[in-house]
Amino acid sequence: MTKTPFLRLLLSSAAVVSASGLAIAPAYAQTSTAAIRGVVTDAAGAPSANASVTAVSSDTNQTFRATTDATGNYTLNGLRPGSYQVTVTAANGETFKQLVTVGIGQTASLDATVAVPGAEPVDTGKDIIVTGSRLVETKTSEVATNVTQQQIRSLPQTDRNFLSFAALAPGVRYNDSETDKSFQSGASTASQVNVFIDGVSLKNQAREGGVAGQQNSRGNPFGQSAVQEFRVLTQNYKAEYEQAGAAIITAITKSGTNEFHGDVFGQYTDKGLSEKGYLDKLNNNPKPAFTRKQYGISLGGPIIKDKLFFFGSFEGNDQDRAFNVVAGGTPAARAQVEAASGRKLSDLTGSFVSPFRGKFYFGKLTFTPDSHQTFDLSFSRREETDIQGFGSNLAYESAENKRNQVDTYLFKWTYNGDRFVNEFNTNYINYQYNPTALNPNLPTQEYVGVISFGGKNSTRNEVQSNYTIRDDFTYSGFDKHTIKIGGRVDVVDFTFDDRNYVQPDFVYRVDPANNTDYSFPAEARLGLTNGRIQSSDTEIGLYAQDDWQVTKKLTLNLGVRWDYETNGFNNDYITPAKAAAALRALPKTYYFDPENYISTGHNRKPFAGAIAPRFGFSYDLSGNQSTVIFGGVGRYYDRNNFNNTIDELSRSLNQIGVFRFSRDGQPRSGLPTVVWNPSYGTREGLLALIASSTTEGLPELFAVKNNAKPPVNDQASIGIRQKLGHWQVAVTGSYIKGRNGYTNLFATRQNNGLGNCCNVAPVQAFGYANALIGYDGLKTRYKALYVTVDKNYTKASGYGINIAYTLSKGEQNGNDLFSLDGTTPDAYGFRPRPGDERHRLVVSGILDLPFGLQFSTLSTFGSGQAYAVTDATNGFDNGKLKITSAYPVKNCIKGLFAFCEVNLSLEKHIDFRGLGKDQISVAIDVLNAFNNKNFKDFDGFVNNAIDPNTGQISDPLLPGLIGNNTLTLPRRVQFRVGYRF
Repeated sequence: MTKTPFLRLLLSSAAVVSASGLAIAPAYAQTSTAAIRGVVTDAAGAPSANASVTAVSSDTNQTFRATTDATGNYTLNGLRPGSYQVTVTAANGETFKQLVTVGIGQTASLDATVAVPGAEPVDTGKDIIVTGSRLVETKTSEVATNVTQQQIRSLPQTDRNFLSFAALAPGVRYNDSETDKSFQSGASTASQVNVFIDGVSLKNQAREGGVAGQQNSRGNPFGQSAVQEFRVLTQNYKAEYEQAGAAIITAITKSGTNEFHGDVFGQYTDKGLSEKGYLDKLNNNPKPAFTRKQYGISLGGPIIKDKLFFFGSFEGNDQDRAFNVVAGGTPAARAQVEAASGRKLSDLTGSFVSPFRGKFYFGKLTFTPDSHQTFDLSFSRREETDIQGFGSNLAYESAENKRNQVDTYLFKWTYNGDRFVNEFNTNYINYQYNPTALNPNLPTQEYVGVISFGGKNSTRNEVQSNYTIRDDFTYSGFDKHTIKIGGRVDVVDFTFDDRNYVQPDFVYRVDPANNTDYSFPAEARLGLTNGRIQSSDTEIGLYAQDDWQVTKKLTLNLGVRWDYETNGFNNDYITPAKAAAALRALPKTYYFDPENYISTGHNRKPFAGAIAPRFGFSYDLSGNQSTVIFGGVGRYYDRNNFNNTIDELSRSLNQIGVFRFSRDGQPRSGLPTVVWNPSYGTREGLLALIASSTTEGLPELFAVKNNAKPPVNDQASIGIRQKLGHWQVAVTGSYIKGRNGYTNLFATRQNNGLGNCCNVAPVQAFGYANALIGYDGLKTRYKALYVTVDKNYTKASGYGINIAYTLSKGEQNGNDLFSLDGTTPDAYGFRPRPGDERHRLVVSGILDLPFGLQFSTLSTFGSGQAYAVTDATNGFDNGKLKITSAYPVKNCIKGLFAFCEVNLSLEKHIDFRGLGKDQISVAIDVLNAFNNKNFKDFDGFVNNAIDPNTGQISDPLLPGLIGNNTLTLPRRVQFRVGYRF
């Protein structure tokens, strides 16, 4: 830790503590703990005041205590997820005992009736299991799903990524791509989710992806062998959670206990255990190479019984997955490329292996000196390399090695006092993203529609460092109220050292209307300057919430959160004089005021209005938790990625020259061109052209809006939960409205800023090729109905079933980072968001069979994800070109679904006495058991205008029947073996 962020962190923390009335002392946060509350009565039903309630941990013997108030109510806060022996002793000696298991983030209800004096303690004879299911916590207003260790261990999955189980929650989708493992919910992008591990936020604040290290990564954010359990919060989560407008995952890691426990595992699949893909068969491609090996070990136990414990784990992830490079276009087009480039396409196409190597390390110490205090100290490291960025019509020599490393350090001190819990948490995260071109000295040659080869046009080294202090205080001394207040200070340092277009990137197009073909490039880009960007942002968050049990039936959850960033939009930036002059030369419009994009270093004020009220309720109709109505409304602020808001500085330090070539030197689409000369085919040639031209090789100007706001979602839900014996059914209606999404627009449109792109003459006079402006105008809206049917797995029953069905409609205006096909995002109108899926059904189950066998499944069925379609029927002019959406054809289960993936597992358990209660497991997984194709990348362009030469539609939209790629791999068999003790 450097001195500067450390001092800023201390000073900012002092301000937060002063503002919130907290002391830097031990703390409590439901992001990584649980609670039990209830009412104690005597045999006659009268409240039992001043009764003693104790909960003794089955793992560590740590004891938690509470005392009932005058109405018999009690609350046990700050419980680590796990099993507890709860004992209630009334003032007259009457008792109650119950074994209870609580899950992360839950507030479980346990009412107790003490026995008549002299009688045996009341014991129901069965455990109340409140972990691993969204069923048991019936009185919460949150839309949440708990995933247990049993589910993590038993359900089939492709690559031990615990994020894959987020799909068990309604409204959440896991992206199981071979190059991207992420999750998202509602109509929001993956950037708006967040993951907490032991209360530590893993938010990716530098770029897209939502989670540090997950941008375009097939790796795992955290080793699955170190995860004890986790909770998926789809909607209406409480005020203690920050930096998310969509779903949140909060997980807790394993800890050592009074017994030694550990495991060793390995799983394997390869090409010989896989079917050949449909597209490879169709295109007569060879069966691609494929190998996936994952292995690991973990161990935990006592160092000093009841006092000091340890846990450690390691996981390895080795994958070799080949991708086919295939040249597109017609035979004539391919011949033209060979003639123009001098390269044989046969040397560039074929099957090439994409190796991935990942390692994960985790270590943790837990110290419980007494019944009041718990100390945790932990470290994790994730490191991976991944050769990717090729396949389809992108040659292997254009690949890059995506290097990722994420380190986390955590210290927690939890103190349980009389009717209060306080938790102090300090952590440090260092995330390095370092994709490096394999061939940085080769120019990029892009022959649109046929093939791209040459070196990758960028090498990046980006670092995000977080220094965080957090304190949470929970007080349950007020009658029927549990008050929680907390504060968080996070100093985030960014360092971007990027090298873009060091060698030129040439783009070749066949466009008869503009007289271009593959014999010369239509455009080129070249990096002109390079510079390292360093920036820092101090983020402050304060919250207060009250869980108010108004009556035995009615519970209200009232909360408010405020977040503040000192440098959320590069506030100290000073617009260069020539850039300011160029902006002022552009026409002022309803969406663009030049003065609002010119920063003096003082007029870009931090946004102080991120006040997020949250309200939830639950009403137990009969008072026995069998039928509960619940709901809530709330506001949820996220933040903009550093990469988006730093563009104006990045483009000025790392200038990229833009060149446009033609045969005759005449303007094209209103933009100037220069006659192509083969001498321009190198970096030196383009630099010489810049020296001799006033219009070529100029950089683009990017500008950030001074009063831009962070993205925000307003959420509302209403639902009902119904217990049916051991089953629970929930139906929830959801509505989410998002705004302030960040995108870029052209500021150089013709017709005084309202016409087509682009009139660049005003900015060319000041040395710029074009001007783009940041705009906080992206909007989303989402409506959904969630239905869940759950029966928890228990060893006694021998089975468990969880069903999650989502009926939804997600829409957006504009595009994502660039909205250049309309004047503003509103000009697009609302349309189904790419990825929107009207129907999605996820079924998981575990079934014990004779002879120590266990069967499980995790199967997903969907109506098909929407994809973008460009409609040029009315032309390409502004206001004429339309961006719409289409859905794939339903070709699974006789046209019922467009996406089907059935994953099955059969596991054999062999128990024996070795080091203790030992177990060997051997499993076989059949993934995508019915070999469903699950296509993606369909035709996305249509022109329904009639061609006068043929009398036919110019370019009809092909139905979404067979795409260019698939969402899932073909059927494959995977073997797993493990040893646990």
